[in-house]
Amino acid sequence: MGSIPAPQVFAEAEYKPTVFLPSPYPKGTVFPFTLAPVQSKTPLHDVIAEIQDLSKTGKIRSLLNTHGAIFFKDLKIENAEQFSQFAHSFGYVPHEDIGNPVRRTILAKNVATANEGPNTQPVYPHNEFGLSPHFPAYVFFYCFSAPDTGGETPINNSIILYQQLKEKHPEFIKEIEEKGVKYQLFYVNSSRDQTTSPGNSVLQAYGEHVNDTDDTETARQKIEKEIQRLPTARWIWENQSESNPLGDLRVWQHLPAVRKHPHTGQTTFFNNTVSRFLNAIDAETLQPPHINKDGRYQPPAFYGDDSLIPREYYDTAVEIIKSTRSLVTWNKGDVILLDNHAVQHAREPWTGERKLLASLWDEP
Repeated sequence: MGSIPAPQVFAEAEYKPTVFLPSPYPKGTVFPFTLAPVQSKTPLHDVIAEIQDLSKTGKIRSLLNTHGAIFFKDLKIENAEQFSQFAHSFGYVPHEDIGNPVRRTILAKNVATANEGPNTQPVYPHNEFGLSPHFPAYVFFYCFSAPDTGGETPINNSIILYQQLKEKHPEFIKEIEEKGVKYQLFYVNSSRDQTTSPGNSVLQAYGEHVNDTDDTETARQKIEKEIQRLPTARWIWENQSESNPLGDLRVWQHLPAVRKHPHTGQTTFFNNTVSRFLNAIDAETLQPPHINKDGRYQPPAFYGDDSLIPREYYDTAVEIIKSTRSLVTWNKGDVILLDNHAVQHAREPWTGERKLLASLWDEP
């Protein structure tokens, strides 16, 4: 169990959705660890000063090593600008998106909407950018407006998921460690389709340096130069036509599905394969030819040799996640900090107004 040394702005707080992590964590390890200001009207500059001190002394890193996630309650953060100031106080390096498959809108420095998909649809468990070789070390979520009902953010521990999957299906872990995993990402040309959700467009994902005056060949060269910053990526252009001269873009990533935590050395099931599995279940595309009702190719993740991963393994993974997760509920001003190496996150459907902002960071 973590603790905060006195005197302090923060103290450990009660939080009903907290769960206790099973082995390999020590008995009584809470998830997430919850902090709240001791005084109800603590000024933001005092909160920031305390975070800076806790970060510089290694206390934040120690709490993340122990718990995987820190939930900050009752911060009274009012807007994206204040959230940006709070996130910057940890001293991390801002993460640069390359090939982001999710549509987001920038609202403040290093702050964007978390996901602009429809509120009726869930987001399934995944490590942030787990389907890319370029992923953030830390993820912040901030509640700007809370939903009327639903809208929780389920979080689960990737280290536990690895341990329990290995106990139940050692043959699966052996195979996925040897072969890795392969994902396909499809980006439409934004000049044709600005409404795809949650999928991002070609230009929004890779077109930072493309100008409106660029011809098709120049635009493609600039886009491909960005893709090449991800050394594991392979791509093809599709659907070129007179009305769509640039074409749409299909990218494949072949990556490890299991990694070592850089600080604790623990093995973690770090990937987006559960998300892709559940997405394919809902779309009825788990089996070949993986074509959805709209005629688009929507496969699950594959083993690295392009073979299909048996469903039973992911049925077990979903059971483990549901039995060990914490359902984070939101009030305006709440913030959660996730160690992306150790924690997966998801999203539940909701009703009413709800806005969750995100901030992604790398190691300092």
